[in-house]
Amino acid sequence: MCVRFMSYEDLPKIRLPNGNDVFISDSTLRDGAQMPGIVITLRDRLRIYEYLHRIGIEKLEVFLFSSTDKRAAREMLDRGCNPEVTGWSRANTNDIDLVLEMDGIRETGILMSISDPHILIKMGLPGREAAREMYLNALQYAVDHGLRTRAHLEDITRSDLEGFVYPLVREIIDIDRNCTIRICDTLGYGLPFEGLGDPYSIPSMVRRLREMGVNNIETHIHDDFGFGTVNSIAGYWYGANWSNLTFLGIGERAGNAELEKVLLFLKTRVEGFEKYDLSCLTEFAQFMEEHVGIRVPRNKAVVGRNIFSHESGIHTAA
Repeated sequence: MCVRFMSYEDLPKIRLPNGNDVFISDSTLRDGAQMPGIVITLRDRLRIYEYLHRIGIEKLEVFLFSSTDKRAAREMLDRGCNPEVTGWSRANTNDIDLVLEMDGIRETGILMSISDPHILIKMGLPGREAAREMYLNALQYAVDHGLRTRAHLEDITRSDLEGFVYPLVREIIDIDRNCTIRICDTLGYGLPFEGLGDPYSIPSMVRRLREMGVNNIETHIHDDFGFGTVNSIAGYWYGANWSNLTFLGIGERAGNAELEKVLLFLKTRVEGFEKYDLSCLTEFAQFMEEHVGIRVPRNKAVVGRNIFSHESGIHTAA
């Protein structure tokens, strides 16, 4: 018998094969705010925080470099509700001290550039050993001062996984057993398929990290080739328990994996994800258009004005 699904609600739900709980961290106010041509004011940052709270996002990350950064973080922390406000640091004690000075923040990400182009050219370091020492020293400092940590493995899809990254990860989890290992596909080279040569398969990276005993794995995927969202979903499928996203995919260059698309996938297609409230997504998108200056295409998935519109023809009758 042929079964015809008459609405989206009729679609059968799937189960994540590893049975893992999954969570979302938001970077709209950190990576998203680095998008060229936009300025997110203090008031708008707090409104974005409120929308993320209404949706049920578990965590967000912020810079703490400017007075506005600090004031926004303070006001969010004083509200005492989710999303949990977490910090972001480069691998040096000065940055980590900024997080420690913000009473109420209990976790920070630490940027660890791991590709040779980043180590040698961007960071200006003499080699991998100098990078390794810098990153582990920063991590140890954060742990010694009572912070939970995330290791942001930047530019992973141009890195030497076997020769440098996986040995570094082993040392990271020796220092902090519950450190969240963030797979940062900085240029969007990753793909959602297994069986590819290193370092391009997001599923293979997630699987390998699980085999190494990493408890918390997070994806942070840039969208240069349009694979940000699907690679984030692939991360979940193969065992990552976090994805780091931005609303409308805003961010540097082509932006990031899109929060609203991952939310819709989890809510409508996966069993057991009733915890997120999607009722304010179109309102959130309108706010971003009117106050932050992000133009939302009429045909944009999830939040575009035309998503349930048809002009004529076959689709009208579908």
